[in-house]
Amino acid sequence: MKGFLRVFCTTSLGLLLAASAFAQISTAQLAGKVTDTSGAVLPGVTVTMTQAETGATRSVVTDAEGACLVSNLPPGPYRLEVGLSGCKPSVRT
Repeated sequence: MKGFLRVFCTTSLGLLLAASAFAQISTAQLAGKVTDTSGAVLPGVTVTMTQAETGATRSVVTDAEGACLVSNLPPGPYRLEVGLSGCKPSVRT
């Protein structure tokens, strides 16, 4: 019985590794923290990613620690805009 479990576990692990090799993920994510020039975190900031080729946008708002996560982004070039009400937006490509 002990030999069967060892073979079963090894085979299962091999199948899982093979399955993960075929399941390549073709998306990306942006994770970061928004701060001001003094290094203080900025909650409530809107972070917008715009895909250059399609114009598709994804927006998130930073949390209480100024952190944000934009996930499941298709590959390609993006325009990043970070804005807070009453402040000039920051844009990067």
